[in-house]
Amino acid sequence: MGKRIDRIIRVIELLADGKFHSGEVIGREIGVTRTAISEYIKDIQKLGLDVFRVTGKGYRLHAPLQLIDTNIAHDLVCERVVTSTNDLIRERLRDKSELPAGYAIVAEAQTAGRGRRGKNWFSPFGSNLYISLYWPLERGMTAAMGLSVAIGTVIAEVLQSYGVANTAVKWPNDVLASGRKLAGVLIELEGNAVESAHAVIGVGINVDMPKHMQAPIEQPWTDLSTELEQRVDRNALVKDLVVAFREGLAVFEREGLAAFLSRWQQFDQLVGREVTILVGDKKIRGTAVGIANDGGLNVEVEGVVQKYHAGEVSLRDANV
Repeated sequence: MGKRIDRIIRVIELLADGKFHSGEVIGREIGVTRTAISEYIKDIQKLGLDVFRVTGKGYRLHAPLQLIDTNIAHDLVCERVVTSTNDLIRERLRDKSELPAGYAIVAEAQTAGRGRRGKNWFSPFGSNLYISLYWPLERGMTAAMGLSVAIGTVIAEVLQSYGVANTAVKWPNDVLASGRKLAGVLIELEGNAVESAHAVIGVGINVDMPKHMQAPIEQPWTDLSTELEQRVDRNALVKDLVVAFREGLAVFEREGLAAFLSRWQQFDQLVGREVTILVGDKKIRGTAVGIANDGGLNVEVEGVVQKYHAGEVSLRDANV
C-alpha cells in the first residue's frame, strides 16, 4: 500500500497544474502502465479530487491545485495522505516518546478524519487544511480546561485578519462565518489528571471545499473561498495559523483561560441568545450568558445560571 499511495500522490502532483496529461506520459513518468494509471485515477477521485478524462488529451483536474510545501516551516511537517493528523501525532509521540512543544502536522487529506463525538470530518485532498499540534501539559489534564475556547479564539482572530466578515465562535469548538461552520477543533488528552500529560490539538478549516462534497455534510457550512470570493494561499494560511497557535498556547500555559475570555467575547455567537443543550437524552433550554472562567458555558435556566462542560448546543432560532 505504501508504494501505491506514493504513486497516487505522484500522479496528483503531475496533475496539479490543471493541464491535460496523457495516461501514457504519466505512466512513463512513474513507471507503470496506462491501465494502472486509470486505476490510480479512481483512487484519486475517492480522495475528493474532481478528475476528468478527454479522449486524445488525457486527464486533468477540474482546477489547478496548490499543494502545501513539504518543507513549509520548522517543526511543521507536511504529509500528503493520513488517517488523521491527530492519530499521526500520537503515533510519533509513542515512537519518539517526546516531541517538541508546538510540533505540528498538516495534511493534504485524511481518510479517517473525525470531529467531536465521533462524527466524520470530510477531508478531501488539497482543498482544506487539516492541522494537529502537540502541546505538553506539565500540570496534567486539568491544565487543559478551556483549551478549546482559547484555540477557537485564535482561529477566529486569524480568519478575521484575512478579511472574513461575521466571524463567530460557537461553544465549545466551532468557528463560523455568516452563521455557517467554517472550522472545528478536536482536542484529545492523554496522561494523568494532575501529573504530566499532553494535548493533541486537531483543527480543520474549510478553504475551498469541492462542491460535490456538499451532500454528506449534515450542517450548514461555508469555506474561505466563498467568504472571501477568491482563492486563499494555503501555504501562507497554515504558517500564520501555526505561529498563532504556538503563541496562543504559550500565553495559555502562562496565564490560563483568563487571557482569552475578553477575546472570545467579541466573537461569541451564543451570548444573550436562547439555546438548547443536549446532554445525553436530556434537553435543557435556556439563555446563554457567556463563558465561565474554566471554559464552561453559562446558561440561565428559569432564572438560575447553570454551567455546562459538555453537550451539543443549538440556537433555538437557527439550525446551527
